[in-house]
Amino acid sequence: MNIPAYQKDKSYSNRKTIPLVKVMVGSTFLGQAKFYSRVILLIALFFQCYFFWTTDNIIAIANIAIVWLIVTEFIITDDMIRKYPLSLFIVIGFASTQFYFPLLFTSLEFKPVVYNLEKPQDVFFHASLVLIVLFIAHYIYRWLPLQRDRESSILKRLGFFETPQNLQLWIMGLIGFLANIYVLVFNQSLATEISGDASGKAIQALFPFAYAPYFIPFKGLFGGVGKVKKSTIYLLVGFTVMLFIVSIARNSRGVFMIGFASIGFAYFLGLLIGIFRIPKVNYKIVVLAIFGIWFVNGPLGNLGTAMLLVRAERSDISKKELIEKTWVAMKDDRAIALRRLEDRQLESDWDERYLDNAFASRFATIKYSDASLVQAEKVGENNPQMRSHTINYVWGALPDPVLRVIKPEIDKESLYAQSFGDYIYNLAGAGNSTFGGYRLGNMSGTGMAAFGYWYLVILGVVMIPVFMLFDKFIIKGTLKYRLHGQVEHNIIFSVCGLLALTSIFQYLPTESVAGPFTFLIRGYIQSLFLYFILFKFSDLFVKSSK
Repeated sequence: MNIPAYQKDKSYSNRKTIPLVKVMVGSTFLGQAKFYSRVILLIALFFQCYFFWTTDNIIAIANIAIVWLIVTEFIITDDMIRKYPLSLFIVIGFASTQFYFPLLFTSLEFKPVVYNLEKPQDVFFHASLVLIVLFIAHYIYRWLPLQRDRESSILKRLGFFETPQNLQLWIMGLIGFLANIYVLVFNQSLATEISGDASGKAIQALFPFAYAPYFIPFKGLFGGVGKVKKSTIYLLVGFTVMLFIVSIARNSRGVFMIGFASIGFAYFLGLLIGIFRIPKVNYKIVVLAIFGIWFVNGPLGNLGTAMLLVRAERSDISKKELIEKTWVAMKDDRAIALRRLEDRQLESDWDERYLDNAFASRFATIKYSDASLVQAEKVGENNPQMRSHTINYVWGALPDPVLRVIKPEIDKESLYAQSFGDYIYNLAGAGNSTFGGYRLGNMSGTGMAAFGYWYLVILGVVMIPVFMLFDKFIIKGTLKYRLHGQVEHNIIFSVCGLLALTSIFQYLPTESVAGPFTFLIRGYIQSLFLYFILFKFSDLFVKSSK
């Protein structure tokens, strides 16, 4: 699967040697991916037109078709993928979760794209505006000379592009796994609350490291070579079972899904760039694809609903009982069907119903935009309270000692004890009882309520440094080597960036335009610090064990 290294940068020695990874000029997989995505788009469009011919639905699917054709034709290109893979992944993720996936997943569930949307035209209008802003921001970012010199970056000098050994990845995975166990045994609230506590944030930030061992088969992405041993595959299977059990015991769908999505994204990214060979389509691949679709829409979707069925009991029963009840509920087709029917019939001022599949709903999130825009209409544009809350949220990202000096009046704990969805719902008249519900807001609604259409300008400005920082997780070679008559480009990802692939894909839409600011102030630095510490610790452990 992995392409072996062909060259080595002679300016490095021992562990710091970064091999040249072969990248095909003009990835054939990219062309195939775009072609088949359009074929699927066309099939879904015909399906929607035939079964759900309404004005709102036709306008929505026309919007989706136009956006996806523009994105695949002018944005997702070989040159862009090779030069700006991670920043481009943000744009691809937004276009997918707000346009393509809603069309695909609603069609699979035999629903119109505008299912349960109160303001469908506003939802797609704002999504289109945000996408235009992202295009402009990314163009400005590419124009800046600051982003072009990655070979002398601080991250490279600090060792973020050193290739970790397999044992190091297992140590990182064990630490991430233990962080999940800590939450499970000692502090379940960390799994659900938006904690402003530094130690709580650090523990939450360790969760993605649990998936580090799964990158061993994809070491070609970060400069590794060699085949994967069968023993490693067996260990990964066993590790997967343990993560699956912890996911059920924590009653958290994200534990099992988010990290594995990163693995899928990593493989897909490697195919797009050309680091991995394109698998030949045969009956095994077809069977695996059919099995994957069935598994996501069947057992995995049922598991998500089963977790919801027993969620009310998770604080009152033991973890063993919770696992048993979840397993029983997962096999109870009637209970799952009734729960989904109840969800469809439930009426509320804050309504998040869209897809039945709880896992798929994490990748088609336009209903949160709809719910936030509904509340924003009640609150009104440029609401001073919403604007003040958004600005204070950014200040709250500062370390406590700094915050006490600059903004002592801000209560960080109460500020972060509620989501933006809770806050705008409260402003719209729901009352303080909404706090602690952790409703997922959307930057379109919260942005309009706080700043009016100026939220788009704020978003565009802050996304420029966000694009740059994510692309700092790759090294784009400046030298070219000829090998067997082909031009080879070296491109290496940092494992630190690969661990965040799902977060990068789902980076937008965020709850508020405050999100990218808090990422710049705290989130990015925290992820660098934790990876640096874990890498050095695991490296020291490996060396001392020899």
